[in-house]
Amino acid sequence: MDYFSHGIWSYIFFHRSKQPFYAVLFGLLPDSTSWLIYFFYRLITWDLKFGKPNVFAVPDWVMTLYGLSHSLVICAAAFLIVYLVLKKIPVYMYAWPIVIVMDILTHTREFLPTPFLYPISNWPFPGISWGNRWFMLVNWGLIIMILSYIVVKKKWYTKLGENKKK
Repeated sequence: MDYFSHGIWSYIFFHRSKQPFYAVLFGLLPDSTSWLIYFFYRLITWDLKFGKPNVFAVPDWVMTLYGLSHSLVICAAAFLIVYLVLKKIPVYMYAWPIVIVMDILTHTREFLPTPFLYPISNWPFPGISWGNRWFMLVNWGLIIMILSYIVVKKKWYTKLGENKKK
C-alpha cells in the first residue's frame, strides 16, 4: 500500500486513542525506515527519477531495512522488548503490525513482496497489487468516506457538548 494510505489508515484505526499521532508514526514506520530513507538518499545523490522503482537497482541496504521493518518476527521481538521494559504495549504500537498485514495483502510476489517472515523465511504471500487503478480508487474512496464520517462525528459531538454547557 502507498505511504500516505498507511498513515491515514493508522489514524482511522486509532483516532479514538489518546495518542493517534503516535499511531500514525508507527503506521509509517515500516516504509519510513526503508523507502523514505532511500528517497532522501536519492535526493542527496541527485538521483531524482520518479515512478515505479527498478527493484534490481535498489541498494541491498534498502532491501535489508525493508526486510527488517516489514517483518512480523522483528515486530514481535520489538513488542516483547517494549513489554519487558514497560510491562505493557502502548496501543498506538499496534499500527505497525496492522500496516505489515496490509502490505502482505497488497503486494504481489512479482513486485516488492512483503518479507513478513524475515529473517526466518523469504516466502512471499501472493497478494494483489495496490498499484492497480481499481484498488487505488476503492482504497482512497474508503479513506475519504471514513475520514469524512470521523470529522462530521467529531464536529457533531463538539456541538453537542457546547449545547449541554448552555
